[in-house]
Amino acid sequence: MTVHKNEKAKKNKWYYVFYTGEIINGVRIRAKAGGFKTQKEAVAAEAERRNSLNKGTYFEPTKTLFKDYIADWLKNRRSISEETVELYENNLRLYINPVLGHIPLSKINAQHVEDFLTSMEEKGLGEWSIKRAFSILNAALNSAVTKDLILKNPASKVEKPKVTRKSMAVWEPDFTFEFLEKTKGKSRYWISIYLAIMTGMRQGEILGLRWSDIDFENKSLHIQQTVTKRRRIKDGAKTASSIRSVALSTDTVEKLKEHRKMILQDRLFVGQDYQNYDLVVCTATGGPATTRSVYRAWERFLVKYEAPHITFHDLRHTHVAMMIKQGVHMKVISERLGHSSISVTMDIYGHLLPNMQSDAAELMDKLNTRLDGTNK
Repeated sequence: MTVHKNEKAKKNKWYYVFYTGEIINGVRIRAKAGGFKTQKEAVAAEAERRNSLNKGTYFEPTKTLFKDYIADWLKNRRSISEETVELYENNLRLYINPVLGHIPLSKINAQHVEDFLTSMEEKGLGEWSIKRAFSILNAALNSAVTKDLILKNPASKVEKPKVTRKSMAVWEPDFTFEFLEKTKGKSRYWISIYLAIMTGMRQGEILGLRWSDIDFENKSLHIQQTVTKRRRIKDGAKTASSIRSVALSTDTVEKLKEHRKMILQDRLFVGQDYQNYDLVVCTATGGPATTRSVYRAWERFLVKYEAPHITFHDLRHTHVAMMIKQGVHMKVISERLGHSSISVTMDIYGHLLPNMQSDAAELMDKLNTRLDGTNK
């Protein structure tokens, strides 16, 4: 008999033990596992293990705690930025490890993952925060499967968190340009707001823009670096497609030239202590501007001029909305934004197109001069 009962155990007394048929150094290898509540559970577990051994799919359960495994997993992620590492570490410390860290990696199941998601919901965290933390957990468990540490990813058996797409907040063109006119000259960071509206650039791209990246003669700029939230200048952009050229309007070129005069005055005033990073948006001493500094100027303008509250990133959406209203093709908009494909742009901004369809329908009537009842 291979299933036994340990009478000395206080609970979960059933266990199994059997010889696998393998001999190492003259010793017959036994397979053993315990902690089963009933004889039936022990018999079923033994049968599953025998079947796995026969198929060659058996995994020896690791005793490594999940918190230790995921710390090593993160340490070996070589292709992610410092900011992403910090984001992952915060998610491990605040959300993942408090619920799952004490459990051995091999023991984590779908119910544990469900408990983890529930704990985040009970804390009142937003949909994006929950989705991000789940994505980190799922990636770590997928890696454990790849490395033959566990047989299956328990997170794959759980319904993935969903994010409800909220209505996009954008300003109307008339209000947008009135706002720019009222705020001009009220902050050294005004140019960052202007560029977000006129080019659709991301905040990090604007803060990383250099004068040498601007071709004033051909009215264009080239995005080649960004500035992170920690004021670190980083080569490249968010994605490979984000490294791009953006055409500039005549007015944008003029506004940049005006702003450059102010920067040159700063350099003369500060003298040898000026930090010349060649940045368009910078501190009074030439260093990279912080996102917080731009945010403070932005929030101050919103309050002072009683503007509808939108985020700085919503200025990028406002740029797209204005492009669409002007009939600019989605392919061109996608290229300006640095999206990897037009489908990405359509997924985000496609809902703005129905208004254009009604306009297109009216244009067909204007073109038709032969049928009765149409415009002539």
